[in-house]
Amino acid sequence: MVLAPPAAVSPSGPGAEFYATQVEAAVVGDALAGQIASEIDGGRRKRGQVPLVRDGRLDRVARDIVRAAGGCRVPAPEAVGFLLWHYGVVDPEPNLFLHCGDDGAEATALLAMRSNFVGAKAAPDWRRVGIGVERTAGQWSAAIIFQEKHLDMEPVPRTLAPGAHATLAFRLRAAFHKPEVLVTPARGTVVRQEATSHRDGYGARLDCDRGNGAYQVEILAQDERGPRVLANFPVYCGVAGPTTFVVAAPLAPSTLDPEATERQLLDLLDRDRGQAGLPAFVRDARLAAAARRYSREMAETGEVAHVSPRTGSVVDRVRKAGVEPPPTAIMENVGSATSAGDAEHAFMGSPGHRDNILSPLVTHVGVGMAVGRDEGGTAILYFTQIFVGWGK
Repeated sequence: MVLAPPAAVSPSGPGAEFYATQVEAAVVGDALAGQIASEIDGGRRKRGQVPLVRDGRLDRVARDIVRAAGGCRVPAPEAVGFLLWHYGVVDPEPNLFLHCGDDGAEATALLAMRSNFVGAKAAPDWRRVGIGVERTAGQWSAAIIFQEKHLDMEPVPRTLAPGAHATLAFRLRAAFHKPEVLVTPARGTVVRQEATSHRDGYGARLDCDRGNGAYQVEILAQDERGPRVLANFPVYCGVAGPTTFVVAAPLAPSTLDPEATERQLLDLLDRDRGQAGLPAFVRDARLAAAARRYSREMAETGEVAHVSPRTGSVVDRVRKAGVEPPPTAIMENVGSATSAGDAEHAFMGSPGHRDNILSPLVTHVGVGMAVGRDEGGTAILYFTQIFVGWGK
């Protein structure tokens, strides 16, 4: 499997008018899609895992991925995000698997799929699935998308008039608490607000009061592993949502060399800070060593989280690294991607992670990358960014 080259992505169906967490009926398509769904259900039953719900919106995303990428090519993460938002999906970071083969070899491919995605680390937390199949010239390509689901949200318009507002009303799964809503407006810095608790869940207000453009909305909440992004989506204030997405050329070439990738990520951090009028970070070897150790831990476990049963929180990791005097501000970004460019793009596209990168309270940084398991021919890279500062 190879990364898809830069290209334009055009959805095959109309865009949703609202973002929602309710599923839609499965898309009736190629018979192989039904066979893949049956394989997934059978494997999960054997492992005592929760059955997955087939979501027609994810089916459309999967179908558009194989049509746009052509064969077994991994699409750019921002292209996947564009398709999710186009069809009204708010749940972030889907788990994507691509498979392809010749017509008539489907049975063999189904066996390979069973070991590939049913036994994956995140499988117990998956709740929804989408499947798309495309056939051309005696061959087929299939995209399978798995998503977690940690909140129920009332429908939110994808577009709003200038100066208008929308109400965000949502309920969390029992494992989560202390929700927070973050918004990156069309102009200005990230806005943080606590969600107001009420009898049926939580609420917050989104105001289109900082110019026309895309307002990136994120809902965070805490569980035993620290803060988690439960929803991330743009609301278009005073402008129409895009109907075509052009994938830009990679900001940094993909490499599996940790030192080279870390240098790329540091350069991208300096670029983003500079564009915001902030000074470049001071690169700290102690923080870098702590970030590398934690990225290796995430690569071993396959889990991306801020709190580890092995090493604790980022505060614990900074203390163990011997950073003196104790910083007055400590922040951390963690994630997985296929390149430094994709990782930084994802961090900057998340209001919470963006706020950490552009915080004036932090001055020093350490980054670490580790290579994780191969998923369908593409190595997953795990990233840690640790930021600290000393206030006056």
